[in-house]
Amino acid sequence: MAPAQVVDDVDVDMIQEEDEDQEQRLINEEYKTWKKNSPFLYDMILSTALEWPTLTTQWFPDVKEPEDKNYRIHRLLLGTHTSEGLPNHVQIAEVKIPKSVAPNPEEYNEETGEIGGHAKSSNGQSTAVEFNIVQKIDHPGEINKARYQPQNPDIIATLCVDGKVLVFDRTKHSLQPTGKVNAQIELIGHKQEGFGLAWNPHEEGCLASGSEDTTVCLWDLKNLQSGSNILRPHRKYTHHTQIVNDVQYHPIAKSFIGTVSDDLTMQIIDVRQADTSRAAVTAKRGHLDAINALAFNPTSEVLVATASADKTLGIWDLRNVKEKVHTLEGHNDAVTSLSWHPQEAGILGSGSYDRRVIFWDLSRVGEEQMPDDQEDGPPELLFMHGGHTNHLADFSWNPNEPWLVCSAAEDNLLQIWKVADSIVGRDEGDLPLDEIDR
Repeated sequence: MAPAQVVDDVDVDMIQEEDEDQEQRLINEEYKTWKKNSPFLYDMILSTALEWPTLTTQWFPDVKEPEDKNYRIHRLLLGTHTSEGLPNHVQIAEVKIPKSVAPNPEEYNEETGEIGGHAKSSNGQSTAVEFNIVQKIDHPGEINKARYQPQNPDIIATLCVDGKVLVFDRTKHSLQPTGKVNAQIELIGHKQEGFGLAWNPHEEGCLASGSEDTTVCLWDLKNLQSGSNILRPHRKYTHHTQIVNDVQYHPIAKSFIGTVSDDLTMQIIDVRQADTSRAAVTAKRGHLDAINALAFNPTSEVLVATASADKTLGIWDLRNVKEKVHTLEGHNDAVTSLSWHPQEAGILGSGSYDRRVIFWDLSRVGEEQMPDDQEDGPPELLFMHGGHTNHLADFSWNPNEPWLVCSAAEDNLLQIWKVADSIVGRDEGDLPLDEIDR
């Protein structure tokens, strides 16, 4: 038998490089189109290049209003993902947002990619959106996720690459890094890294974490022994068979915790049950690939959303999880982050590897469309943010400023933006959210 033909590796590399170049050209063209149209899509947008990418972002719940100033000061929780050997930090940023945002498309700044966010003070001076990192806390390795404790936002938990969960009290750290990691508490219970982390909104000092070791750990900081900074989980769940990607406490039902996994299931733990090897509720037939995130609706006891690597979002009614209530289709790659609007109960946001953040309006599910409208996506697709040129890492709704969002991509770009009111203004005929429930 004649030997198999050998394909020159260089040719294969050249083909791959050509494909990558073509993809990059397409991304660049899409970005140019977005940039051209952005003055008409946003009331405000700020793009800032961080020194290092962040995999996590979350607005703090507080906002300051300095006396006799025409802006408010919001705060952001960020991390770093540096090159190997370089130090990482938990980062806290301050963002000055003008009180009055009245953009003029003619004022769009091509160089900075900024629009809006310029208000006139009483002396006639203009105030622009400002972003500044005000505190850096030393951290061992990149931060997979960072979340503040809702009952005391100075307490911050992080997920590490070695599986540890670290808890920091930011008030016990200087504003500049010292070069030495000094977490207040180390939570040790996972054998591998993870990306699932959530504080209990109902009970101070309690949190949950999910890991690539397939387990979910529950922690209670009140169990910490005097004189020790090491804490073990008070409960470990083994109900999943593959990587656990996300954990979330139910915002209304105090005993429920939702978890999703590469095993294609969404499961609901009831902490009142003693058995840690099985969940109280298991949804098995919702997605064709790993489930990356879930989000309980903040005003409905039964409505929950899931995001999957199969490019879709699932909407579920917890009273019957044999099948989804609805599927949202509009992303072109894995959906990795998910969050409900804090003020508008029927609005859901999703972030994806396709570089997009999409807003979905569930009150529009089932609306009839004209043929021309169908080309723009399903009726519930309200808005698509296309300002990033790399995978979306995380995004966060601002709890104090409706429709203000921070989004971070796997390159260094962080964007703070507010979609135009002309796009997201509410219709009088919007359906109430409970009509989507079963």
